[in-house]
Amino acid sequence: MKQCMVAVVFGLFAGIAAGQVDSPSPRKPSSLEALVRQPEARVIWSKEVDHLKSGESRAIVTTLIVEDSVEPARQMRGVRVDLVRPHWKRSIYIDEGSLEQLKKTIDQLTHYVEQDPLPGGTGLAFIGSCECRNNPNLCPLEVDFCYSGCDSGGSLRIFGPNREAIWFPGLMPAHLSKALGGAIDELKIH
Repeated sequence: MKQCMVAVVFGLFAGIAAGQVDSPSPRKPSSLEALVRQPEARVIWSKEVDHLKSGESRAIVTTLIVEDSVEPARQMRGVRVDLVRPHWKRSIYIDEGSLEQLKKTIDQLTHYVEQDPLPGGTGLAFIGSCECRNNPNLCPLEVDFCYSGCDSGGSLRIFGPNREAIWFPGLMPAHLSKALGGAIDELKIH
């Protein structure tokens, strides 16, 4: 009876969490993205620092410096994350000033996933950052982790600019944190 009650409660919370995570929220473009979209903007330096790959899903992390060709003193630095799967591609731009906090948030998610793994089950259960979900302009890149049964190993999920989800089965938040750490280091030396 206890196991049945736990399964029911777990399924209820998993269903509620899935509904909360998938609810659309508007996202304001970062300052870097706003500059990149200007016709007079040009990328003056870029370097691919890392990529994530799982099945047909890809995330390419590229550091870049963009300048306004009309006003060359106006430059912005940051990261572009290209989310790619067959017949679909979206890019998210992250200002350099937001990278450290974003990495800390993903590191915290990594800690929660590693320290308190949920038991396998038949339903979906997600763990993510509520501050990112509830304040999309605070977090330029929203991620969570899906526990989906005991044999799957879980799945990193990254949301595109319009909250389109791209799944990375078998990958952990630590993989994305490592990529962002490499981008932070690259921007420091360039």
